[in-house]
Amino acid sequence: MCGASVAQGALAGASPTDAQLTAALDSAMSGHAENLLRKEQEINSLRDLLGTRTKAVDRSVLLGDLFGAYLSNNADSAIAYAARRLDAALRSKDKLQIDFGRLNSINILSLTGSYTEAVREIKALQADGIHPEARPYYYHIMRLTFGNMADYAVREEDRALYRRLTDQYRDSILSVNPLGTVTHTVVRADALNAHGQYAEAAKLLENYMAGRSLREHDRAILAYTLAEAYRGLKNRPAEKHNLLIASIADLKSGVREYVAPRKLAMILYEEGDIERAYRLMRLCLDDAVASKSRQRVFEINEVFPMVNKMYIDRINAQQRRLTVMITLIALMAVLLGVSLVFVYKQMKRARYASSKLEEANTKLRSVNAKLTAAKAAVEEESLIKNEYLSTYMEQCLANIDTLSAYRKQLRLQLATGKLARVTKDLDSDAMIDRAFKEFYADFDSTFLRLFPTFIDEFNALLTEPARIVPHTEGSLTPALRIYALIRLGVTESASIAKFLRYSNSTIYNYRTRLRNAAACPRDEFEARVTAIGTEKG
Repeated sequence: MCGASVAQGALAGASPTDAQLTAALDSAMSGHAENLLRKEQEINSLRDLLGTRTKAVDRSVLLGDLFGAYLSNNADSAIAYAARRLDAALRSKDKLQIDFGRLNSINILSLTGSYTEAVREIKALQADGIHPEARPYYYHIMRLTFGNMADYAVREEDRALYRRLTDQYRDSILSVNPLGTVTHTVVRADALNAHGQYAEAAKLLENYMAGRSLREHDRAILAYTLAEAYRGLKNRPAEKHNLLIASIADLKSGVREYVAPRKLAMILYEEGDIERAYRLMRLCLDDAVASKSRQRVFEINEVFPMVNKMYIDRINAQQRRLTVMITLIALMAVLLGVSLVFVYKQMKRARYASSKLEEANTKLRSVNAKLTAAKAAVEEESLIKNEYLSTYMEQCLANIDTLSAYRKQLRLQLATGKLARVTKDLDSDAMIDRAFKEFYADFDSTFLRLFPTFIDEFNALLTEPARIVPHTEGSLTPALRIYALIRLGVTESASIAKFLRYSNSTIYNYRTRLRNAAACPRDEFEARVTAIGTEKG
């Protein structure tokens, strides 16, 4: 209900507070899946309508609508419909539809980062001439393409060239869109932002949006551009306020291609709103993966190391507080006098238990660090890093909660004089064994999400009698877990033994037995295991 009231207030010209917008953001995140479903139903209706069209021109127009619907939701589908539209346009022999079809293809090439192919298609289109009615769209595609190329260019001279071309095509867009339209206003503000005239851009957008009824998509674009102006003015509160408005509109529009929610998530992280920021960042990642947008996945990959550092800092702070509490327990033991030696021993055991849990966290960080280094070298494995980072953060938070609950339990027992119970709890390995069991279960489920065909491909490398079938679906046997670690780059037997709490000889025996049972040359067996799930595999 809060999201609805904020939307109505915006239409009426009211200025919602950040608290209201934050509540509306939570509502929009909760309803995002429903909005995506509504968008999918609209697309299905267009597909049904396409079946009733027989004329090539009519089919070209409708295929263009389908391309536009998929452009912000699924890059692969957008590519497919761009190709279908161009085919229908060519069969219609209608110059306008042909130009629109070719521009659709260039549009998706630019959005997916295929700039070389986009420029080649642009030159071919320019050589053939452009229909006058297609020129506004052509100017938009040119501004989009050269703007993206300027953002990702390595050399300064290239960036300067692309920026000049971007400015030229902004001017062209302004020349064909009447003053006072959304397009003219956004492009004008974007030009002002690009040249550092942030105050003028903010004034233009504030005046345009004041009291005006806007579509969600238009509100998202206008508010995001306004947020960029306030970012240039170093006005963080106003930047956040408008990113909230843009993010809510993006999520309510039922699209997966957006920028505002990701930038808002980073501001929330910096302000300490960790839970909401993580939820929003995870939603951004899921949408980027689902939309097949390599550019958005790459942008989120650049942000996650910062998020990871923030979580590590948070864990370290928790550990420092835990150390302080242990010291307080020691002081309480001193006040007890006669129990000094006994309590001191309990504290040593408590620190030992804490170190064992920390060791588990260290192992997890070590595995993630190795995964991160391996995946950074191969572009198609970037999603693996995201999955393990999110699993690692969830595991760390769970371990922090476990340590906190364990510390509170020890403190309560000491305070009530239940020293024998404390000794019994500390002498027991049940908690550590449970932590390792949960750790291995998380490792198995995460690994199988990333490599769902691992068991089948692994068994294909073995002779029939040696093939391994896990007793429980979604889990790995010890032998499969050993080779899962090898697939992730952990190849030293000593490291594997330490990770799985086995002896070196046990690991050696497993590896020797399976190499001897390989269906391929035994000296190639482990190299082929490391290729499972890749193109070469």
